[in-house]
Amino acid sequence: MTVCKNLAGCAFVNCCKEYDKANSIQGFMNIYCKGSKMNSCVRLKLCESHGKQVVPKNMMPNGYPLPGTSKSGWSKEALNPRK
Repeated sequence: MTVCKNLAGCAFVNCCKEYDKANSIQGFMNIYCKGSKMNSCVRLKLCESHGKQVVPKNMMPNGYPLPGTSKSGWSKEALNPRK
C-alpha cells in the first residue's frame, strides 16, 4: 500500500487529537493519506510549493479548516492554496 511521504510528521493528525476529532481523521487518512486522492491533498501540495511551515495544523487534506476551527491566522498561501 502506498502511504503519503508526509504522514508520519503531518500536523493534521495531531491537530485532530488536540481538538478531540480523532474519529474524523480515519476517513481522511483512508482517502488522502493512503488512497486515491493522495495527489489531491492540499496540505501536501502547499508543503511542496511553499514549505511545511506554511501549512496550518488545522487544515484538512481538502483545504478546509477542521470543524470547530477557523482560518484565522492562516497565511495568504494557505488561504489561497490553488493559486
